[in-house]
Amino acid sequence: MSGPGVTVAGPAALEESLRLLRQVAAEQGADGYVPLSTNPYRGHHLLAAAVLEHTPADGLVLEGGVSSGYFARVLTAAGRTVDGVELDPAEADLARTVCRRVHVGDLGAVATDELDGPYDALVFGDTLEHLVDPAGTLARLSRALRPGGTVVASIPNVAEAGNRLRLLRGRWDYADRGILDRTHLRFFTHRTVQELFTAAGLDVVAVDGYVRAGLAGERWSRTVHRVGNLRPGLFAYTFVVVARTPG
Repeated sequence: MSGPGVTVAGPAALEESLRLLRQVAAEQGADGYVPLSTNPYRGHHLLAAAVLEHTPADGLVLEGGVSSGYFARVLTAAGRTVDGVELDPAEADLARTVCRRVHVGDLGAVATDELDGPYDALVFGDTLEHLVDPAGTLARLSRALRPGGTVVASIPNVAEAGNRLRLLRGRWDYADRGILDRTHLRFFTHRTVQELFTAAGLDVVAVDGYVRAGLAGERWSRTVHRVGNLRPGLFAYTFVVVARTPG
């Protein structure tokens, strides 16, 4: 597991992923399920850096829930080839301008023999919590990985401090975005998010938390990240998980 001051990626991958995020965000504007975050140590930064760190420069990636391809653009800009799976046909059409191939359908039902792997990595950006059976989907799709292939995923932390305080006040209010997104079917804590990957037969390599900087802003984002990850179960808004197939 990741410890204090340790992230899912090294300095080079963190620096390069941030550069690419800013480049792609400037080119594509607000296109995407959510706007690309260009702030350091936020979810998109940690997710992209983890993929760059754990795949070869010419690696082949499958992104589950690829949406319009807005995040896939960051990976292709880094030299990776990306296939996608997307439920919304209109979004899938947009993603085809970025991806090598996009499969239209339910991620929880796509058959591995329909995929064009083997892949170096599977990527799930705030996607697994929308599935009825995320562990089963991870176990099935990981068969499309190369031996020793990597799964990189970001997943919200339902036990984040702000959410705990709201629950203590008797509030569990669903919203259009965030931890209590009304389309979330599963909720995870620091412990249970690791159990999810273990249940899928994967070995967890690292768990890193995106910690909201609030008024601290970009200048102090690294410090906020390091301090918050002393207690990721309490302060992480989103977990970024890196896991591998055994052996």
